[in-house]
Amino acid sequence: MPDTAAPVRDDAVGHAEGPPEAPDIRVKPVLLTGLFIVAFVAVTLAALRFYRDVVITSPNTEPARTVAGPALQRDPQADLARLLADQRRRLDTYAWVDWDRGIARMPVADAMRRLATRGAQGYAAPLQPERVPPLGSRGGAASPLPPPGTVAASPREVRR
Repeated sequence: MPDTAAPVRDDAVGHAEGPPEAPDIRVKPVLLTGLFIVAFVAVTLAALRFYRDVVITSPNTEPARTVAGPALQRDPQADLARLLADQRRRLDTYAWVDWDRGIARMPVADAMRRLATRGAQGYAAPLQPERVPPLGSRGGAASPLPPPGTVAASPREVRR
């Protein structure tokens, strides 16, 4: 008797091929959401254009008010001139900055002239007393090296 049933597609293991899988993403809600966003943006832009054309450019609209700013300075030009004069006076005069520590200021032109006459020595740091660590100390540094004057053990002596 001939076999009239549909041929069974079977793999080597014996499992039949199932129906095609449904897609994981539903296309219709995604498309509707995108369409809604496009429609919302289009309606918003049309409403803004209508508002601009009808309300803002209307002859009945009041012109924008100008409000005077706060009066922080009564005469800014005179304030600037006073500030610059004070700065110039400080740059051109001698005065004490800190009497107790002996710090004074001098005119910039005089300071530059003194530096120019001293040459490169004018830029050198002031002399500081030399600090010599006591003999046998490491000068505050931790070092794996033996102190000076001692003989290090040779590797052969260490192994014994």
